[in-house]
Amino acid sequence: MRTGKRVAGPFVAIAIALVGVPAFAHRIRKQFKVMSHPVVTLRNSSGKVTIRAWQKPEVQIVVNQKSSKLAVDAQQQGNMIVVSTRILTDNVTPADMETDYDIAVPQETELSIHNDSGQVDVQGVLGDMTYETVGADVDLNQVTGYITVHTVGGSFTCNECSGGIEANSISGAINVIGSESNNVQARTSTGNILLDSNLLPNGLYQLRDYSGEVDVFFSPSDSFDVTAISLHGKVVNQAALKQRAQPQHNLPPFARSLFGAYNEGSARLVINSFSGTIQIRRRQ
Repeated sequence: MRTGKRVAGPFVAIAIALVGVPAFAHRIRKQFKVMSHPVVTLRNSSGKVTIRAWQKPEVQIVVNQKSSKLAVDAQQQGNMIVVSTRILTDNVTPADMETDYDIAVPQETELSIHNDSGQVDVQGVLGDMTYETVGADVDLNQVTGYITVHTVGGSFTCNECSGGIEANSISGAINVIGSESNNVQARTSTGNILLDSNLLPNGLYQLRDYSGEVDVFFSPSDSFDVTAISLHGKVVNQAALKQRAQPQHNLPPFARSLFGAYNEGSARLVINSFSGTIQIRRRQ
């Protein structure tokens, strides 16, 4: 009887140790030598995609694959790196679809990223870039180039970005913070829009939503001309505007609108909403 008890103990410990260990976990590392201004494209279904700039003339891809039902393809075509996650069987669960990427690229790299769900984080890349997601959030930090973003429900945040920004979403929020961009086009249906950046001279900032809130922050040194219209919502303004004649918009009497210039009116700010609240607020 004593022997039986002593034998049972290790078996119990082994069984407990195995609980929580994933059935499959695979780490892949690939590196590609590239010339200046390479192009990196990625198509992934689910997971976290992290892209950072480094000083090496190569692209490094580290993949954390969580299911044997998927395969990762990475090929070099001239100065373009094409990466994709491929499904091997029809019997795939949402958990099986999750694949994480950690990618290092030369600083001047063009990006084209498609990630349906999860997260996309990009740091310090200089180059034109395109992002398409369904539910994945897109967070960009200190990037420069023409930025195009399309999401369904994922949010988009650009911190300290430079270059043109074109962001479209159905229900995701759009945030442009601390950036130096002379062309911002932001459109969302039910998400909120935040523009808390310098309004550059001769810049164009067009913000449009259906029912979310639109918040624009300005500093005393900013100079902009504003047209803001909310058909069934509100317009709140803290800027001392020089009034100008209302343009011919044929607005219904219940619409709320704002027209005027702050300082010299160098930048152009155009905000439209159907039923959301538009707020133009002084930066603290």
